[in-house]
Amino acid sequence: MMRTRFVCATAVAVAAALAITGCTGSSGDQGSDVEPATTGSVSWWGWTPDTPVAQKYIAQFNEKYPDITVTYKNFENVDYRNTITPALDSGKGPDVFDLSPAGGSPDTWGPYALDLTSLAKDTLGSDWKSQIGGDYVKQLTSSDGRFVSLPLGGMSAGFLWYNKDLLDRAGAKVPTDYASWVDTCKKVTAIGKTCFAMGAGGTDTFPTELYHSIANSVDPGFFIKAATGKAKWNDADGVKVLEIIKKMKDDGIIAPNALDGPQYPLANNEFMKGDAAMVQMGFWYTQYAGADSCTASMEAAGVSNPSCFVQMPATFPDVAGKGNKSTYFGEADYGLAINSESKNIGAAKTFVSWMTMNKDGQQNVANALDLLPALKGTTPDWSSIGLVDESVQRPAIETLITDSAETTESRQWQTTEKSLDAIVVAIQQVLDPTVNTSITQIAADQQAASVASTVGTK
Repeated sequence: MMRTRFVCATAVAVAAALAITGCTGSSGDQGSDVEPATTGSVSWWGWTPDTPVAQKYIAQFNEKYPDITVTYKNFENVDYRNTITPALDSGKGPDVFDLSPAGGSPDTWGPYALDLTSLAKDTLGSDWKSQIGGDYVKQLTSSDGRFVSLPLGGMSAGFLWYNKDLLDRAGAKVPTDYASWVDTCKKVTAIGKTCFAMGAGGTDTFPTELYHSIANSVDPGFFIKAATGKAKWNDADGVKVLEIIKKMKDDGIIAPNALDGPQYPLANNEFMKGDAAMVQMGFWYTQYAGADSCTASMEAAGVSNPSCFVQMPATFPDVAGKGNKSTYFGEADYGLAINSESKNIGAAKTFVSWMTMNKDGQQNVANALDLLPALKGTTPDWSSIGLVDESVQRPAIETLITDSAETTESRQWQTTEKSLDAIVVAIQQVLDPTVNTSITQIAADQQAASVASTVGTK
């Protein structure tokens, strides 16, 4: 499962599709007066959640609404963005579809969606906005003021996951700063394992997570300032970030194969196979602390008869040595939008409402350990969750949830796709041994290719 913004081709493809079809996206209001139904069928398309998680959600929904049939279709990120727009344009799209603050955003896919303001108000009351966590409502509202996607949950990132069993075997500790990370990597590689799995090849924007975390260690305010044009990517702080990335490669923290492929499947499979001690992933990786999800993920990575390891979250090390805590960053991960041209709006409203605004529906989200529930006050029911080792994992995950809920820094919402793409290119140049360009010039090129965001700045 990938939790990263779609590359810049997304917005171009959507804009082109709208221009070609002459589609205005419709008002999104013609189905607002349709009442929620207790019978019918709903097709749901998304790049997330994983199919087994979605099937659990649907089974639990059907306990309450047995006469609504929900069919989920999961896509890889690229396949989703290449499929959803023409499907919606043709009138053959799904009844419900994933829509996030970034990439397939309220201003790109939102014109195809129903305005959900009245549904939220009817379900939660006049104070509905205050019952939804984070800044999710704002993030899922289009620039013309239409609330087009009800958040299923939020996402945080900016930390590491580590294989406790592997570190114990290597006699290594969880790194807290640069020197201890180098020491840990020496011990891990000495037993024939990869220290830090990373996939920086291709066009996926996952490498920006590493850049963002390092930037927060250098100067906690720099990343968002640069993203919104209040600083430049080639300022001294930006140059320092790239220098640290180069040093991480030279000192053996970043593996030599980092450019061989993207984070998924390269880094994900390496970690889930037990071949790497650490990987940088977001909150969605919490689900693999569960015994069932861990087993399924290891099998998907190619492990036969897997024996789950103890997976734990860890704060990103203070690689800049300035004493700055590399704070988490996050936002609404995605929400559920209702196709305004759907023939099943009543059933779709019932399904989306239950998933996003019902206590039972949101409890299931919390228990899946895949998202931070959007409905405030919803926490995991640990009695129904089977962790690999509850004694160590549960306290760590509870702390992760608390820290994630407190973050006020956005992940990708306030960073344009051009800026994210420019970060990826800069990292690739730094890691590529055949590139002789100076760090200063790479940072200058990064700045030149970037476009500042105005999102969330007013």
